[in-house]
Amino acid sequence: MKIGIVCKGEGGVDYHRLIKPFSLMTEHDVTRCEGVSEDMFDYNFDVVVFSRILPIKKQKEFIQELQKRGTYVICDIDDHWILSSNHATKKIGDAFRKYSIDALMYADEVWTTHEVLGKEVGRLNNHWHVIPNALDPNEPMWQPKKTYSNRIGWAGGITHFHDLMLTDGCWGDTTPVICGFNEHPEWIKLSDRFKADYINALPVTDYGLLYDQFDIAIAPLEDNKFNTMKSNLKIIEAGMKGLPIFVQNIHPYTDDAKGIFKVNDWATSLQEASNMETESIKGYGTELRRYVLDNYDINKVNKLRTERLK
Repeated sequence: MKIGIVCKGEGGVDYHRLIKPFSLMTEHDVTRCEGVSEDMFDYNFDVVVFSRILPIKKQKEFIQELQKRGTYVICDIDDHWILSSNHATKKIGDAFRKYSIDALMYADEVWTTHEVLGKEVGRLNNHWHVIPNALDPNEPMWQPKKTYSNRIGWAGGITHFHDLMLTDGCWGDTTPVICGFNEHPEWIKLSDRFKADYINALPVTDYGLLYDQFDIAIAPLEDNKFNTMKSNLKIIEAGMKGLPIFVQNIHPYTDDAKGIFKVNDWATSLQEASNMETESIKGYGTELRRYVLDNYDINKVNKLRTERLK
């Protein structure tokens, strides 16, 4: 089967949802397309898969032309198309929503990360299927950490500015580790307001190594519709590294496994985390890694993709 995956760069979403999983599907002839052009029509793809939207103004027409030529078009979407009011990229919200809706409506089918988002997609396209996020345990960056310093930390992008601020004033004498820093103005604003040890970002192919900077992970998340449509990737990342994680007690953090601690009050939970002994940290991390390997190993999840491509 000839498959085209449309990537817009080396962003995290493209990497996790397209680049990495399809690189492991060696039974298919997979071509990575950097953006879109009419040259794609000459490849005679059986299937084209893209994330969220196609980077072209006449997206609907492009999808229809692919379909006219016998190509099956799949839109993969990992979060909601209506951005929260304080989202860092809210200024592009109207255009993003319009193109996302067109992509969802005109694709032959949609892949998404969980049932809750799938039901939202179903209002636009009944042909949706859950393909959960997953990681490759064979990648060097996802090997369990080996040394411990009992530090608490977080890794991610600046769109989580308001999520991180939920923990502001809750740390007591503990200094958190915040990984993913760059010179984006929002990061500068956060570092001016929020006392932490800031660690620079790494490329998406190495960012799992940031989890070596701490021993207990956190995942604060503001309670709004956009955030509840996100995936449980933070749990998967921490678990793959063998770290326990404290998560906001809202969807998407609904996994129930040892090593996952649900948070209703960050001051109380961060005190609990800071008091955790090293052996307990190791034990909870080992249990969570076992759970993640059972449920979110990309080699297992790829079987779902293969089934959909038959």
